[in-house]
Parts: sequence; C-alpha cells; structure tokens
Amino acid sequence: MPDEPLSWAEVAARLAVARNYWLCTTTPSGAPHTAPVWGVVRGEVLYLYSERRTVKARNLAADPRAAVHLESGEDVVIVHGIAEDLGVPARAPEVLAALSAKYTSPQDRQYLPDADPAFDVIYAFRPRSAMMWHLADFDASQRRWPA
Repeated sequence: MPDEPLSWAEVAARLAVARNYWLCTTTPSGAPHTAPVWGVVRGEVLYLYSERRTVKARNLAADPRAAVHLESGEDVVIVHGIAEDLGVPARAPEVLAALSAKYTSPQDRQYLPDADPAFDVIYAFRPRSAMMWHLADFDASQRRWPA
C-alpha cells in the first residue's frame, strides 16, 4: 500500500460527483442486500433517501451499518458507515436543496424526495472507513481512510 494516507476530503470529492451509489445492507436473516440509490455529500456526511417500505429501509431500521460504493469496478471507492434515520425529507431542507442542485435534468425531478411523497425518509450516512483504488495501478493506488 502507498505511504500516503487517504483523506476524507478525497473520498468525499469522489462521492460528490457520482450520480449513482450502491447501498449495501444486511437483512434480518443475515443475507446481503444491495440497491442503487441517489445521494449528496455535505461535509462529512453522505445523505441518501428512500421509502420506508423498501427492503433497504427495513434493513437499516434493524441494523444501521451499511456500505456504499460507486458503480465502477475499475475506479473503486467503498465506504463503510452508519445510516442515521433523519425522518421525513421536509426536516432536512438543506439536503433537499442540495439534491435538487445535483440532479438537475427534467427527467430527474420526479425521483427527488421533495417531488414524490413516497420518499419518506432521509438518511445521514456517516462514514467510519473507506478504501479506494484504480484497477490499472492496483498495487500503487490502493489507500484507506482512516489509514
């Protein structure tokens, strides 16, 4: 592994520009569950949203530990953390504004939590650790936070 430790700022920068994330949770039986989600980074938190009736939301209610990763298997970012239930989206207007600023195409609007009342929960995903690497330079590029 390289000597240079990975910083949260580097991880946050990579998360911030991503359109889609994969959220990995655990079912009550212990089985893994993965689902695509949208979100936005603000400071040291990745905010995600969902409907409480979904498998991912029920999983997070039972066990808030989760992993989030980007879509690429070539340019990898994986973050482990805890998802805190912040309640209904209206309780986080700054997050709603940030989501609207990020997902700006007319087709996106219908999938944002302030446009669809079915989206009834916002999560503050608080990272505990992260790792990243570039497959083309795996040995030299793999880094971890906290190092």
